[in-house]
Amino acid sequence: MAHEGEGQVRWLSRGVVAVTGALWALTPLAFLVAGDVGRALLSGILLGGLLVVYARLVVRQITGAGPRPNRIRTFTLFAAFVYGALPFLGSVWIYTPFIVATAGLLLLRFRLAIGVLLAVAVAEFPLTRAMQDPSPVAALQNSAGVFAAAVVAAGLVRYATSVRELRELRAALAEAAVDQDRLRMAGELHDLLGQTLASITLKTELALALVDLDRKRAVGEVESAIAIADEAHEEIGDVVAARHSLDVGAELSAAVALIELTGARCDLRLGLSEIDEETGDALGWIVREAATNIVRHSDARHCLIELDRTEGRIRLLMRNDGARRDAGRRCGSGLAGLRRKVARLGGSLQAGTTGDGGFEVRAWLPVVHDQERVVIVDSCLAG
Repeated sequence: MAHEGEGQVRWLSRGVVAVTGALWALTPLAFLVAGDVGRALLSGILLGGLLVVYARLVVRQITGAGPRPNRIRTFTLFAAFVYGALPFLGSVWIYTPFIVATAGLLLLRFRLAIGVLLAVAVAEFPLTRAMQDPSPVAALQNSAGVFAAAVVAAGLVRYATSVRELRELRAALAEAAVDQDRLRMAGELHDLLGQTLASITLKTELALALVDLDRKRAVGEVESAIAIADEAHEEIGDVVAARHSLDVGAELSAAVALIELTGARCDLRLGLSEIDEETGDALGWIVREAATNIVRHSDARHCLIELDRTEGRIRLLMRNDGARRDAGRRCGSGLAGLRRKVARLGGSLQAGTTGDGGFEVRAWLPVVHDQERVVIVDSCLAG
């Protein structure tokens, strides 16, 4: 998801700069319409230079990357050029102080930025009366226009920044959700093996101490350590077996929630309501592995999950539209074990990129007619 999110953030940055450039270009255009080519050229050069600085500021603000500008110096640059050009460019330039207010909102601390915004809006009133129109109504309209334009321009940047921050948060939450189950499993194994390994260590150390003094007792201690190890192996098997017993409906629901947490859209289509327990367990692991791969190794914006019965077999399809170049290599290792599991049940599993730049996992499993080992695939639970 990271590459897709970065692309969208760059697109937002360029869009904000393009909109800003289009608005600023209205001033030179107004000079051209009035037939004043010299001032049109001068204003175009001034605004073009300021736009370069503004673009760097906006891109840095939205993407969160790049060196931080000197805030006071940059703001002073905007104020000096905008207000310094007023005597030379006259009444058409009277609207550009909103650029100063926008820069203040983006660069300065909140209270100071609000103070700058109000000061620019208030200063617009006497400037308008002195340079453009003595009417108080016209001056008040210009003040309100400068205020609104600055708030909207800064709001666009803040909105794009919030989009980037939200995508980063979604990605972090998705990664945390993927890792949570493994951490829980590690905790359970740690609790289980801590005392067992300590006991084996003590038995082994005692056997080493007794090997020259009492070989028979030393052998007994070694045999006792082996017995403890065998018991621990069985306990680990019980834990893993319990973890391996998955509810396919719950896994489908979790997969949809996890994928949508990244910002992608996930469509779930169920064509059956009951499934054999062993088959459902295998399908649950496929769903979990495929969802994890989508979150970690794709730039998906849309995903499709289908589970139905066709031609006497149960079919699972998980497809996304954001395969990366290394998708087959990075996802293949995780699916290799599932292929063997599916093969033991008489089924097959295929995974690979599609012609339209996507990636899909397909699994076929035989229908097992054993009503004593049937689990319910709850479509409501599965989203």
